[in-house]
Amino acid sequence: MPSWLSRPVLARLSLATLLVLVSQGLALGAELHLRETLLQAQRDRVTATITAVVDHIGDDAHILSEDCDLHVPLRSRDIRVPFIGELKNACSERPPGTTLAFWSERIYDETHGLAVSVTGAFRIWLEHPPAGNAIQTEGARVPWYRDSNPDHQVELHPLVQVGTLDFRAHIKRIQQGNNVFTGFGPAQLSTILNKTLTIQRITIQGESHVRIRGTKTGNNHWNLRARIAGAPEALADGTRVRLDILDGNQVVPGALGLRAVTITGTGADTQLQAMASGDLVRFQALIRMHLPSLLDPLSTTAQTIALPVEFVLLHLEAN
Repeated sequence: MPSWLSRPVLARLSLATLLVLVSQGLALGAELHLRETLLQAQRDRVTATITAVVDHIGDDAHILSEDCDLHVPLRSRDIRVPFIGELKNACSERPPGTTLAFWSERIYDETHGLAVSVTGAFRIWLEHPPAGNAIQTEGARVPWYRDSNPDHQVELHPLVQVGTLDFRAHIKRIQQGNNVFTGFGPAQLSTILNKTLTIQRITIQGESHVRIRGTKTGNNHWNLRARIAGAPEALADGTRVRLDILDGNQVVPGALGLRAVTITGTGADTQLQAMASGDLVRFQALIRMHLPSLLDPLSTTAQTIALPVEFVLLHLEAN
């Protein structure tokens, strides 16, 4: 043992390590309770359409290196937990000479003082859970937001429409001029696929809810290569397909036949419909929980399942 590594030093290191682990454990826990009727209604859909008001919209779009999104916090009786909408390519898809505040101002003008129809990809992802042991539940009143990024684990992301504003053209590769935003790759996907959830059917105020417990999970955006595994399947508001995710010429462990969806009216949806089983593709996507995999094994007994992932494709091209 090195001379500098004395017992007192070891003791201090051990205590510091313990404190880090404890603080991480508290910070990384996540629990969410959503009505089973809400999830069943969304199980084979890509998007949700709700009536909502906008609360604390972000002043500016994120710059490209941060993802180019604009946060649009939403409040609704249709989804009864804190949640937000996110507008893709908000930093780049704006008229020449305008500022990063352009879409914030347009959405403010469209929604100020009004409840409007909002459509976006329904996304459950344990990205921003509250700290400690706090639970977000549809059985409690939604707290008032303090900023444009409230604690949230549900999103409409990407946003498709807000009132009369249609954003389908924004749902594409994230880029500004010749500069392209790059997401995570095969190495990070292996980590995500090793995560688990605890799920359980519980009753709150006489209504069935789905209890979802896991750890805080980031890794929103992905750039991956895949082989199409099976014919694309038409959905009411998009297309679903299975993908074998590749690292070089090998399938990423656990990534055989992962699900992916596109949104009707987007370039990715048109691109996917031209593909066939066996085609090789590169894609950029968001990630969310695949609802049928969450709902089908559900019972009143708590059980642990693999984190069920599904990609929401933003851009797709043959490779």
